[in-house]
Amino acid sequence: MKTSFRAILIVIGGIACISTVVAQDRNVAGSDALRGKELYYAHGCFACHGYNGETGASDLVGTKSPVIADVELFVTYLRLRADFAPLLPSTRMPNYSESVLSDTDARNIFAYVSTFELDAPDIEDTPALRAVLESAGRPSAD
Repeated sequence: MKTSFRAILIVIGGIACISTVVAQDRNVAGSDALRGKELYYAHGCFACHGYNGETGASDLVGTKSPVIADVELFVTYLRLRADFAPLLPSTRMPNYSESVLSDTDARNIFAYVSTFELDAPDIEDTPALRAVLESAGRPSAD
């Protein structure tokens, strides 16, 4: 079942990449980013994705994921998770069937997530992080 789910996601991603649509307005018509923010917190999305989409265990900004680039793929991804693994416990993202999260609410969350901007500083602008990375790259004195 896991393989089928991954295969479907790969196909969806391929369709998104092949799409003739060059760019899409990320402000989804009829969506409410403020309502999406409420839902993002109410459903605990911030626990894994962080408060700004770039500080959690799974980043939402700065990725090349087609799921985050297109509202219909986003909603489809949420539905596929529910259809293919509705009762399986998982340490990954929860399942969101339409009875748990309506399409309108999913689009509102997408509208909110679309407001996130990559804000992480460059390594060169973070001396402490740069020092840790340089230290980790040196051979140990053992």
